[in-house]
Parts: sequence; structure tokens; C-alpha cells
Amino acid sequence: MTKAFLLAGLVLAAPVFAQSDEVSCPIRGCPTMVSFASVSDSRSYGLLIAAPDSGCRHVRFRIEGRGAIFLGQSPPLAAGELAVVRMGRGFPEGRNRVTVASVGCDAPPAATRRVVLAKVGPDHGWRAAGD
Repeated sequence: MTKAFLLAGLVLAAPVFAQSDEVSCPIRGCPTMVSFASVSDSRSYGLLIAAPDSGCRHVRFRIEGRGAIFLGQSPPLAAGELAVVRMGRGFPEGRNRVTVASVGCDAPPAATRRVVLAKVGPDHGWRAAGD
């Protein structure tokens, strides 16, 4: 009886192995739609892209606009690395959509965020308040 309790205790104490939480897409390049707001077509925009934390040794992200127009591409990123991809000007005021596709690994970006490039005024956002 004590052997049964010891065996049950060992089974409960052993780590539980779950399925991998890697995200992969059945479609080559794993195209992901990203929507962002533009305040003016004269502003220059970029996209901050984070590579997935696991599953890809190196991956590039290619950004395309309406009509599959090439807007930019990230350098090769290792797992968890970040890069800003410059998309340029010409996005009309309001909501805009671009497609982010992976090159070299079929996984979507872990995160994306629009950034404004070439600002003429000071940054009064959360980064300026940090120090």
C-alpha cells in the first residue's frame, strides 16, 4: 500500500509535459493583416515587429501595402528580437491595412506596433516620462 502512495506521489511530482505553444500557419509565409491609424499622408510611418519567442531560428518579415506593393523588410531576427521596418509616407488619414508575411519560417509576428518616424516635436509619451 505504501508503495502505491509513493508511486502516486512520484507521478504527481513529475513535470507535466504540454504540447508546444509554437504558433505556425498552414499557409506559406503566414500572412497577417495589421491595421493602424494614420493622421496625415505626409507623416512617415514604420512598424515595430517582434519575432516569435520560439519555433524560428531566423525569420524576416516583409510588409506589403494595397495591391501587394512592397513597403519594407526586416533584417533577419532571432527568437524574441525586435526591429522597426520603415514603411514611408503616403498613408491616407484614417485606418490603413498592411500585410506582414514571414520569410524563412512560417510563423506570425509575436507583436506589431505602428511607430511615427521623423517626428518634428518632442516626445511627450510614456517613454519620455520614464527617466
